[in-house]
Amino acid sequence: METTMPMFHFNSLTGDLFLPDPEGEELPSVAAARKVVEITARDTLIEAVKTGEVAPDCIQVTDSEGHEVVTVLLKDLLHG
Repeated sequence: METTMPMFHFNSLTGDLFLPDPEGEELPSVAAARKVVEITARDTLIEAVKTGEVAPDCIQVTDSEGHEVVTVLLKDLLHG
């Protein structure tokens, strides 16, 4: 019997611009999604500094039904 892991989507929000993650990623739990989004947010912030691009305000993780389960504000990463 094959078990499927929950699907999580990592959406970026910059001002009024919402960039959805249509593909998503299968992960075992919300805790795993939290770890992934924290790493992704740090990497995104570093890349924005390197390239001079504007980093998103936050990365929002939603489950397969579109419910928000985790949100990481990138500005919070600057303060520890």
